[in-house]
Amino acid sequence: MPGNFSAHTSLYSSASSFNVTLVVLYVTIVLVGLIGNSLVVAIVFKTRSMFTSTNILLANVAVADIVSLLWCPIPLIAGLCKVRISPETAHYLCKFFTSYSVTGLTVSVTYQSLVVLAVERYHAIVKPFSNTLMLTNHRMFCALLAIWIVAIICSLPGFIFSEYDEKLGRCLDPWTLEKAGTLRWIAITTLTASVFFFGALFYCYFQILRGIFVNKTVCSTEVASMRQSNLKDKRRLAIISLTVTVAYHLCYLPFLIFELYITFQSQLKILENYEELYKVYRIVGFIMYVNSMLNPFVYGFQSSNYRNNFRRLFFRGSPRVDVRMTSNFGQNPPSTVFSAEK
Repeated sequence: MPGNFSAHTSLYSSASSFNVTLVVLYVTIVLVGLIGNSLVVAIVFKTRSMFTSTNILLANVAVADIVSLLWCPIPLIAGLCKVRISPETAHYLCKFFTSYSVTGLTVSVTYQSLVVLAVERYHAIVKPFSNTLMLTNHRMFCALLAIWIVAIICSLPGFIFSEYDEKLGRCLDPWTLEKAGTLRWIAITTLTASVFFFGALFYCYFQILRGIFVNKTVCSTEVASMRQSNLKDKRRLAIISLTVTVAYHLCYLPFLIFELYITFQSQLKILENYEELYKVYRIVGFIMYVNSMLNPFVYGFQSSNYRNNFRRLFFRGSPRVDVRMTSNFGQNPPSTVFSAEK
C-alpha cells in the first residue's frame, strides 16, 4: 500500500511556498506559546496565593502545551531537511519525535484537565457546600497523576503504530493520509472518548451557566452576607473557564473531523486528491497547535490575579497584589483563583 503513495512523497520535502509559510507560522506560535505558557507555570508555582486547585490544573494544561509546542514543528521540519540516517535510527525517531505520537499524549492531558476543571468549577459554583467533589491538595495531585497515566495509556497506539517507511523515506503515524484508513479503530476510539468528554463538559457548564444566569440557584445558595462583587467574580470565572474549553474545541474539532473523513475514504480517492488533502492535513494540524499558544491569553492574562502577579514577579515596585480571593482552594472558598477586575 505505501508504495502507491510514493509519487506524492515530494510534497513533504519540497521547499514550496506552502511549506515555508507553515514553518514561519509554526515558529511564531512556538515562540509566543512557549513564553506565554512558561509565564503561567512560573506565576502559579512562584506565587503562594496562586497555588490553588484550579490554577494547578491550568498550569498542568500549560505544561502539556509547552511539550506540544516543542514537538509540533519537528515532523514538518524533518521532512524538509532531507537528512540521511540509518533506517534503525529513523524508526526510533519516528516513534518519539517525527510522528504526532507526543501530540496525542498532550492532547489527552489537556482534554482530561479541562474535564477535571469543569467538574471542579461545577462543584465550587453550583454545589459549594458539598464535600463530595472537593479537590483537596491530596486529591488534586492524585488527579494530576491519573490524568498523565491515562493519557500515556491512551497515546500508546500512536507510539506503537508509528513507523518509518523506507520506500517513502518518511515517518508514518496513525494519523497520516496513508495509514488512517488501515487503523480505523483508533479514529473511532478517539471519537468515542471525545464525545464522552464533551458530554461531561457540556453538562457541567450548562449547570453552571443555568445556575448563574437563568434560575439564579447559585445566588440562592450563597450565604446572605456574600458581597455582590463576589457573585460577579463567579460569573466572570465561569465565562473564562468556559472560554478555554470552547477555544480548545474550535481548534481541535477540525483535525478530528478531517481524520474521521480520511479514515472512511477509499485509498483510490485519497490518491486522486492527495495534494489537496495534504494541504488540509497540514492546515488543520496547525490550527490544533494554535490552541496551545492561545491558552495563556484565554485563561491566564484575562485574570487580574495573573496580570498582577506577573508584574510583581518581573517588575519591582509594582502595586501589591490583591489576594483576597486566592485562599487555599482545598478549603473550598466561595470564589477562587480569577479575581476578576472590577
